[in-house]
Amino acid sequence: MNVQMTGYDTEDRYYASRYQQGGRTVYSIDLSLAQVAASLPRPDPSRSTPGNRRVKDSHARSFGKYVRDNKTWIAPALLLRAPDIFSFKVDREVEGTQFGILSLPRLARTDLKILDGQHRILGLYYAVDDLAAELENIRNDLAAARRQENPDLEQHFHDKVNELEEQRARLHRDRISVQIHIEEDLTEFQQMFVDIADNALGIQSAIRVRFDNRKVVNRALDDTLEHALLKDRVDMQQDRVGGSSPYLLGAKHVADIIRTVTVGLAGRVGRRQENELREAALVENTNNFLDTLVGGFPALESVVDGSSTPEVLRKTSLLGSATMLRVLAGVYHELAEDNWSEDEIQEFFSKLARIMGAPIKKGSPWMEAGVFSRGATAPKARRQDLQALARTTIRWARETPKWLATA
Repeated sequence: MNVQMTGYDTEDRYYASRYQQGGRTVYSIDLSLAQVAASLPRPDPSRSTPGNRRVKDSHARSFGKYVRDNKTWIAPALLLRAPDIFSFKVDREVEGTQFGILSLPRLARTDLKILDGQHRILGLYYAVDDLAAELENIRNDLAAARRQENPDLEQHFHDKVNELEEQRARLHRDRISVQIHIEEDLTEFQQMFVDIADNALGIQSAIRVRFDNRKVVNRALDDTLEHALLKDRVDMQQDRVGGSSPYLLGAKHVADIIRTVTVGLAGRVGRRQENELREAALVENTNNFLDTLVGGFPALESVVDGSSTPEVLRKTSLLGSATMLRVLAGVYHELAEDNWSEDEIQEFFSKLARIMGAPIKKGSPWMEAGVFSRGATAPKARRQDLQALARTTIRWARETPKWLATA
């Protein structure tokens, strides 16, 4: 009987490729998610490691939860650096890339350092640890249900054990790429980290809201864009819209408006609402808001009928500001919650239309909110500023100050 006692091995061996990048040798392997947590250094949120930034614990936990909750998860390769501690047995070579067996001495595992992927690695540690703790607790609950001879509760906990065991099996089955760059000089390693950061384009929020279909607000975006005010007037690539841009808003701004109409300026679409809300309802509510806007503000109606443009609107009206439109979405949400009809809200908006000129002048009622600078064409965009402006506007709606009633 030929049994290999792998627990006594002094090295780990992997199928790997070896190639050159930037004058350095790079080894590429893949590990299961559970292997990452068992083999790679665990980042410490309490301190930063040399040549890297401090890891954010909350971000790491979010990644661990993301991997557990989503069978269709995706993540880029983890990048490590190490001195030349490996041996590599070449099997074949194709166009400068060698394929073979990479061996890593187990006593040298601590020589592996993280170049990029701290949050993903720590997140996988949390995923493995949390699963183990949850399994232990649920198994205890299952044993208690058996002792109580409660078959319904026993089945509930049995199903939960099966669910967690399947998650654990997936962490051992699913894999992630790991690239190991051979570099001993800490100064060079730090430069590598900076180069990675400098050359990472990042993802624009406009792209995120278009492609991230896990969010109900994002799923409602495409149909909302068919509204007469928005059609062909939304920039689908950039987060900022201004100057001579032919666009009224960016895709991110529209998503913000959809969310605000749904839950208000201070509200969040949490997990329960993600499951309960339907995009068709979000589209209908947002279209109602946009209809009310166009009906209440002649400047927006001029954009719809083509007699004006977003560029002109930005120069002459506060309605050219994405921030102002989001505030009005928050006002609409609150008044609708107070059982105002669409006609009543539109009538209030038509009164506001008389003070929507830009730039802001001395003595403008908008100065009362404390979020405008004299000569500004838009309010300040901090969260607290948006909420302050919405509160002021809602108070005007409810109390109808004399200047508004006689405007």
